[in-house]
Amino acid sequence: SVPLRHHGDDQVLTAQKLIEDRYADIERIDDLAKEVGISPRHFKRRFKKATGELPLKYLQRVRIDAAKELLETTSRPIDAITWAVGYKDISSFCRLFKQHARISPRAYRQKFYTPVAG
Repeated sequence: SVPLRHHGDDQVLTAQKLIEDRYADIERIDDLAKEVGISPRHFKRRFKKATGELPLKYLQRVRIDAAKELLETTSRPIDAITWAVGYKDISSFCRLFKQHARISPRAYRQKFYTPVAG
């Protein structure tokens, strides 16, 4: 799904770009809010109003999309992919992945893995 960008809120747009560029390194949404210069409570409300999603959900979706791509194109172990997209805990990653993709990371790879030539 394509992120909503034509909402006219520059600070939220900046936050969206930060999430997309640094999804693996973001530890707390409140830190992201401070980085774009909005109080955490206000940030969550504005982000949701602009994009239709809370920032944490947005971050999770970006991470899961990145994980899907790695599962489709690499043979890296699932634990390595978990860490590469910003999760420290494999079981919570697998649970979130399943919520988003409707199947487990392992099943997803079996279904969609196509190694990139070259």
